[in-house]
Amino acid sequence: MALTPREFSFATPADLGRKRYRRLCRAARLDPIPDGWGLLHCTRNDDGARVTLATEDVEYVRLLATGARTNALVGLTIPQGKFTQQRDGWPDPDWLNGM
Repeated sequence: MALTPREFSFATPADLGRKRYRRLCRAARLDPIPDGWGLLHCTRNDDGARVTLATEDVEYVRLLATGARTNALVGLTIPQGKFTQQRDGWPDPDWLNGM
């Protein structure tokens, strides 16, 4: 399944605060881990469906986000196994309003 990255986000205690981070993890069915998760929001190339990938390597996703601003990701192949979690859909941007 080929994916095209569209957006990045960071589900970490440092970015969200502990309480909001734990709520996000619960809603996204991710185990809370000390350094949090880097999220890559993609579309599937075959049907356009939205998919969210998660990795414990938050700094890798920060580098991807920086590279995306400079077009440095053209032709990039993400190492297999880098993103250990996959969820259908993208997080609703309003999810933080209730937290």
